[in-house]
Amino acid sequence: MSSEALTTLMIIAGFLCVVVSGRIAVDIALAAVMAILLVFGVLSPVEALQGFSNPALFIIACFYIVSSAIKESGALHWWVMKWLGSKSSASQAMPRIMLPVALMSSVISNTPVVAIFIPLLQDWARRHDMVISKLLIPLSFASILGGVCTLVGTSTNILVVGLLESTSPAHGLNLFSPAVIGLPLVGLGVAYFMLLGHRLLPQNNAEGMSQPALDIREYAVNMRVEVGGPMSGKTIAEAGLRHLKYGFLAEIQSEGRVIPAVGPEELLSDNDVLVFVGQPESVGELRQLPGLQTAEKELLKLEVPNNSRALVEAIVAPASTLVGKTIKASGFRSRFDCVVVSVSRNGLRINEKVGSITLRGGDTLLIEAAQQFAARYRYSRDFLLLSRIDDLTIPDTTKAPVTLGLLGLFLMMVVSGLMPLVSAAMLLVVALGVCGCISLDSAQRSVDARVLLAIGASLSIGVAIQTTGLAESAALGLMSIGGENPYLNLLLLYMATVIATELITNNAAAIIMFPLAQVISAQLDASLLPFALAIMFGASASFLSPVGYQTNLMVQGPGGYQFRDYFKVGIGLSILVGLTVVFAIPLVWPF
Repeated sequence: MSSEALTTLMIIAGFLCVVVSGRIAVDIALAAVMAILLVFGVLSPVEALQGFSNPALFIIACFYIVSSAIKESGALHWWVMKWLGSKSSASQAMPRIMLPVALMSSVISNTPVVAIFIPLLQDWARRHDMVISKLLIPLSFASILGGVCTLVGTSTNILVVGLLESTSPAHGLNLFSPAVIGLPLVGLGVAYFMLLGHRLLPQNNAEGMSQPALDIREYAVNMRVEVGGPMSGKTIAEAGLRHLKYGFLAEIQSEGRVIPAVGPEELLSDNDVLVFVGQPESVGELRQLPGLQTAEKELLKLEVPNNSRALVEAIVAPASTLVGKTIKASGFRSRFDCVVVSVSRNGLRINEKVGSITLRGGDTLLIEAAQQFAARYRYSRDFLLLSRIDDLTIPDTTKAPVTLGLLGLFLMMVVSGLMPLVSAAMLLVVALGVCGCISLDSAQRSVDARVLLAIGASLSIGVAIQTTGLAESAALGLMSIGGENPYLNLLLLYMATVIATELITNNAAAIIMFPLAQVISAQLDASLLPFALAIMFGASASFLSPVGYQTNLMVQGPGGYQFRDYFKVGIGLSILVGLTVVFAIPLVWPF
């Protein structure tokens, strides 16, 4: 073994020790390894940075933006709530949760999909008195299994395709090639959780899952029942308005009469005005409910696209020119290019029409405005304090059909071969921006730079493993066990990838194991494709720990999971998936 290979091995061993100990985040550790390899001369500056020019990075960045556009459009909320339906047992809920998650994860990166679904499932579980810890690990595992159904479902798949681009086997793959094995894996995962997995899940009440107390600032939000919409003719209970997260239904204004104490059996009619009382976040929550639309006419006149709006709380200054005037008389909308949604005085809502409220110093206004509003008027003499509610975006549901239509057009172009994946992904992002499906600010915030840093650094480490001969030594070590048997070598490579994934995350594992696959296929005079697919599936088969896959880590906190919970639930699924993959790959992609 050369000195450079020995140096690389020692640096990677140190990296594994640091990552397993949890002292440094994986992405920072990977960047540090790249820098150390550069300092020791193992990598040249060009080799160290060439990973950041890989087309896979640009595709992954594009899909972060696409996922954000789908989230902003609110396209998933109605579909998910309709699909999940009413209360059911944990086993009956599994296909309702896992199938739509797997479907979405097959066409957009599964990490943002899980980010979208976590609050939706929290909301659904709370409304139907289900324990959230019974739902979130299946959510993560379904996104993993769905992600392996296409070449763009996970960043790992995109990376492996990027590494294969310069080889002839890459031409034997199309967008849906992995689905031959991926779809049976999804079915296997659903069946596993329906029959056994749900029994192994803990019965936790994670922090933040209980019904929160209302904030001291109480606002009134008026919504109107859409004519002929999905809520018209339903009872309050059937419409899902009994267990809102951020507020409650205080009264109904129907045909000139007011119903103050709203019971669960009260029927909703067209154009009923529903008065909700609660926290600022209730605005976004209510906007996502199908069949409700804002009752404030001023909001319809606001010339700011929905997906560029934010909610802002503003305290009226005692010396403000607004004091003593009604909101309508002050010309608030034309003056500040925003709309007052509600007013809180001394922590309590004001039970009047918003436009007729006479403002006083110290009133807290809930304002819907452009996202730059808080920065623009932070030093205005009219307001004592401006605070943007950053976790809340106003969904623009009118853009949902356009967003989904553009995504469908993208898939058609890639499947038909009219355009390469990277070109089609960039064109999709441009089209989403031009059509107003996502704002520039949201697009910039949606890209996870730390993930891209980790991937770029991992690609550089992969180059070092290959150029120093370390990959060849490791591959020959595996082959000393597997001999000349391609099936046994495929199994060993898959197992090594799974173990590496649980230790150093999926993307890093795929990049580090890929040079080994090249050496093994060359030594056996076999096709590289089955070994590359084994890495693709193995790097995504992270069911044993929260650190191996980002979606597992994302659900750990909301679900209140311990490390052992993943192993207890995932070991059986991991064995079933592994046996299926290793058996099926040679049948689809022969050696």
